[in-house]
Amino acid sequence: MVSSLALHVARDRRWSSCGSRASIALGGAALATLLACNVDTTGTPPSLVPHCADLEGNLTCTSEYPSRPYCNGCVPASENQGCVSSPPPAMCSPENTTDPETGTPDESSTGSSSGTTEADTSTSATAPDTSVGDSSTTVAPYECREEGALDEDCEALDPATPYCIDAGCVGCVDAGGDAYCTSIDPMQPSCDARSGQCQSCTMGGDSFCGGDTPVCTDDGACRACIEHAECATACHVAPTDPLSGECFAADQVVWVDASATCPGMATEDEPACSLAQAIALVPPAEAWTLFVEGGANYAEHVLIEGKTVAIRGTGNVQITGDGVTDAATVTVVDAIGYLDAVRVRNNTLSHGTHCSDSTLWLDDSQVRNNIEYGMFSDGPCDLTLRRSSVLRNVGGGVRQLGGVLVLDNASVVSNGDASSGPGVNLQFAELRAVYSTIGDNDGVGADSIQCLDATGSVRNSIVAGAAINSIELDCFVLELATNAIDTPSFVEAGSVAIGPYDASWFINPAEGDMRLADPLVTLFFQIALWIEGDTPLDGDGTPRPMDGVLGYAGVDQP
Repeated sequence: MVSSLALHVARDRRWSSCGSRASIALGGAALATLLACNVDTTGTPPSLVPHCADLEGNLTCTSEYPSRPYCNGCVPASENQGCVSSPPPAMCSPENTTDPETGTPDESSTGSSSGTTEADTSTSATAPDTSVGDSSTTVAPYECREEGALDEDCEALDPATPYCIDAGCVGCVDAGGDAYCTSIDPMQPSCDARSGQCQSCTMGGDSFCGGDTPVCTDDGACRACIEHAECATACHVAPTDPLSGECFAADQVVWVDASATCPGMATEDEPACSLAQAIALVPPAEAWTLFVEGGANYAEHVLIEGKTVAIRGTGNVQITGDGVTDAATVTVVDAIGYLDAVRVRNNTLSHGTHCSDSTLWLDDSQVRNNIEYGMFSDGPCDLTLRRSSVLRNVGGGVRQLGGVLVLDNASVVSNGDASSGPGVNLQFAELRAVYSTIGDNDGVGADSIQCLDATGSVRNSIVAGAAINSIELDCFVLELATNAIDTPSFVEAGSVAIGPYDASWFINPAEGDMRLADPLVTLFFQIALWIEGDTPLDGDGTPRPMDGVLGYAGVDQP
């Protein structure tokens, strides 16, 4: 048993030099190890407040600290006079203490006069005896009491292992990481592996969140990035990206300005003068961000091959092709390409974009006025348009061969010339369209959507061709629900029937502005049903109604 005097001496010796400490027999190897070098050399003197062990033990704690009724000799007097909320381990119990609930001697403080306890061979641990004799003395480990929660005794013994799991003290990583932290305190949902403690990322500094959860939310949790604006560089947004959810590296950035003096250094102060030059600087298989300044057009062809490139526009960035080369303006092959705030337009010889065996993701961008398809794939390509439009391309809107086409708050409008492709041509591909507008397309056959061995779904969207029945009957395998649609055989599951496309429905469809011109008399109200996983905002940032409240179909929620 540890005497209160011995513990008092041990506490006061925390401010002495560890190197000059004389051995004090304080109840065996475990306590000697615990206190041997617990030294504060910062010059702070011991508190003048007496320790509970120097007074009446548990009785003092019960009287002075009702929520901390136990006296722990291993906790300094500066911390509530050593009073804690749960019984201390035997090695930290002062003598002559009683259980504050029963008034009987506390079992955790009983034992031999030497302070040692009989070892349980099933849970014993070996600690070196730094004071005398045998260096392999076996002692019982501390078994915590606050199972599944923050344990004050664990925290006092080691702040890096403050949680009680299976009667042992562990850090938050071993306790279950972020999920565990969220379960015990939603206001501190992030596990800090460095300190072992649950925290709110709002208090952890700029470097607290990182890796595949770089964004700190208002509720204190770290999460994956889902928008480029959440990163200083760009976000690996696509689920098919091996680095999905992470921000692009801060030291892998180049700057481009078509108005700059060629060739330029690709730095912010001396930008490169062409996209081709900047992309050539990106090593194979690496991921880089290109910050591209608007103003002068980029009259060139862009090839992204065998690497990951995020092109982020500032101002009015337009990539037009060179007017000589019969190739798509932007080509992505065996690569991952991100276009953010960019217009790909006016290719007089070919497609706007061409994708093969790749991922191509567009945010807040536009592909328009190209002589062939706006977006063309001839091999499996995962293509996503988010808050983006494919507009007035002569050869058709999107031709998807293999892979997945995602239209999320996207519009495919006024493509085709009655003798070319439709708005969306699906071949051996999957379509996922939600809150999108597919209108005024004019192809050979069905105007809006044509299918060859296609799958997928269309929800909460407007589909209206230059003529009615704009969805091909071969698209019967698509799941359609809560749409405004011009094809009677596909009007089901909460959808409503509409006539052929009418430009007066929208504010400025010629420029791709598909906001509703007169929402109060529109045909598209109280149709769309938001479900978990859908985007919470419309194309211009207006919140969508949730919780079963019906909203507007298409890209606009007025």
